[in-house]
Amino acid sequence: MAIVQTMRGRHVPVTAAALASEFVVSERTIYRDIAVLVSRGAVIEGVAGFGYILKPGSFLPPMTFSPDEADAIMLGLRYVMRRGDAALSDGARSAMAKIAEVMPDDSVNQAYLNGLVVGPAGSPQGKVITTIRSAIRLGLKLTFAYTDAEGRSSSRVVWPVVLGFFDHVEMLAAWCEARGAFRHFRTDRIHGEQMTDQPIPMSSDRLMSSYREVEKGVAP
Repeated sequence: MAIVQTMRGRHVPVTAAALASEFVVSERTIYRDIAVLVSRGAVIEGVAGFGYILKPGSFLPPMTFSPDEADAIMLGLRYVMRRGDAALSDGARSAMAKIAEVMPDDSVNQAYLNGLVVGPAGSPQGKVITTIRSAIRLGLKLTFAYTDAEGRSSSRVVWPVVLGFFDHVEMLAAWCEARGAFRHFRTDRIHGEQMTDQPIPMSSDRLMSSYREVEKGVAP
C-alpha cells in the first residue's frame, strides 16, 4: 500500500529501481509487490526497466486516513456539497458515505465532528456550472451571452479550460474566439449558455498547458 500511495498522482512512470531505493528493498521485491497489486485489481501499466504508472479508476483495497487527511477530505467534500451543482453535490455525499464505510467507527465520528464547516455560497449557479462541466469533460465549445461589469452584453464562443470556485463567485477560464486570447468569465454574468457539438480543436492537455503559461499559479 505504501507503493500505491507513492504512485498516486504521478503522471510519469516510476521505475522499480526508484521504488526500491525509496523503500530500501530489492528491485525483485518491487517486481513481486507490483504483481500482487495487479492481481488484486490495481491497474498498473508499464514494464520492468521502463517504469510503472498507476492508472486512474483502479480498484484498490480501502485505506485508512490520518486525522489531518480525514479533515482535509471532509472539508473538501463539504465545500463541494455547498458550492457544486446538483450532480457534484450528490457525488460528494456519495463519496463521503463510501469513505465512511472503510474507516473505523471512531475515526468516522471524529471526521464528522471535526468542527470544519463551509459557509453558504452566493446566488446559486447550478445550471451554468452543469453546462460548463459537461463542455470541459467532453471537450466541446461553449456559447453564451456575457454581461461585463459596465453592463455591456456580448456573444461569446469559447473553449472552456477550468472552472474556479472563489469565496462568492465561480469563474470560467476559457479561450475566447472573439478575443483570440484566454479570458475569465463570472458565472453569474453568463446567460443562455449552450454546449455545442463542435469539438475544441486542441487536446485538453495542450489547452491546459497553454493556459498555465499565461496563469502561472494554476494548480496541477
